[in-house]
Amino acid sequence: MEHIISFGETFDDRDRPFYIEMAGITYPDPNYHITRKNSYIHCFEYVIKGGGIVTVDGITNYPSEGDLYILPKGADHDYRSMSEAPFEKIWFNISGTLCDELIHVYGITGTLIVKGIDAFPFFREFLDICENKELALNEIHSQCALVFHKLIIKIHDSIMPDSEHSSKGAASDIKSYIDRNIYEKLSIESLSKHVNISSSQVNRVFKKAYGITPYDYILTRRIETAKLLLKNSSLTVKEIAYRLNFADEHYFSNIFLHKTGVRPKKY
Repeated sequence: MEHIISFGETFDDRDRPFYIEMAGITYPDPNYHITRKNSYIHCFEYVIKGGGIVTVDGITNYPSEGDLYILPKGADHDYRSMSEAPFEKIWFNISGTLCDELIHVYGITGTLIVKGIDAFPFFREFLDICENKELALNEIHSQCALVFHKLIIKIHDSIMPDSEHSSKGAASDIKSYIDRNIYEKLSIESLSKHVNISSSQVNRVFKKAYGITPYDYILTRRIETAKLLLKNSSLTVKEIAYRLNFADEHYFSNIFLHKTGVRPKKY
């Protein structure tokens, strides 16, 4: 049995920057079995309990409770429940250039399974947005695109080698915290509290490791995110400025011009 939210699809929908085909929850069923050839969608699925057998282009994994697996676009998918302990899972099927770019930018291409990742809140939030009857379709897609971005960052952090964290120490923790919270209000004080060192130390260790101050890195990451949203979402310049916590759209426009050489609307 499945609980499914479906948005249907036309040929034009496949050219959208971010498009949700379906989202839902699959409940335990020993006969559950899905196959796709040369899939035109990305499927992201999180196992709530039980287990399954997932094969992508001949590579088989056995996800179980607490695991996330990815069925990428362009691949052959074959996945089924474990007969003795069929999985319950929450999932969404998506397509679009924004999906492709985020997967590429965060180095997740080729990742098929992430073991023991605390990703359920992202999937639950994604599904809650899809089920919200008060939202217009474009707003559902826009809000879900932001949740998807946060999930991609979470996956990236989970698969990053431990050696990278240990070699950069506090600076790496600061950088990861900024990346994970790019849509939140960030300050040197909040960074200092997160890594439990003084504000002056935050600036010193970060600049030594990366050559720029945390403030400059925050601005750079926000402008990079804004560029993705401008190209691949229906959000206005004002909405993007608000979501990325700029003081107002005029300040955002000036920073964007300084960083890129053009105004957001022209970009």
